[in-house]
Amino acid sequence: MIILGVDLGERRVGFAVSDEKELLAVTSGSARVRSLDAALLAVAGKAGTERAGLVVVGHPVNMNGRPGPKAREAALFAERLRDAGWAVELWDERLTTSAAERKLQAAGLDRRRRKALIDENAAREILASFLERRARDGGGRSV
Repeated sequence: MIILGVDLGERRVGFAVSDEKELLAVTSGSARVRSLDAALLAVAGKAGTERAGLVVVGHPVNMNGRPGPKAREAALFAERLRDAGWAVELWDERLTTSAAERKLQAAGLDRRRRKALIDENAAREILASFLERRARDGGGRSV
């Protein structure tokens, strides 16, 4: 099954997709959004285009594990996607943006280029960690 990873931001939503065997997570662009409704349309459109069977939405809980305003917004967003007919899981996204930033810096990209790519790379980090846990727990597809 193809899985869509989503990094939900205020101005941009980043995307990553898995392969059918759920082994790899690759970046798949981003969409500029101005509202939660626009983000919902962007994610549903991307999920349809990619033929995703599951959408994994980053859940930005605080470092202490408690949900803050952004985590509650992500949970509401996930619920709205479910109401629209999509299978959705929330996934702890703590430190994914900083991990993506470090990798982009290590690749030698300048600040402007990193800013353009950070959201889709954060989505890749979210999806990659989800796939790793799924494979470890036996929930992934066998090769």
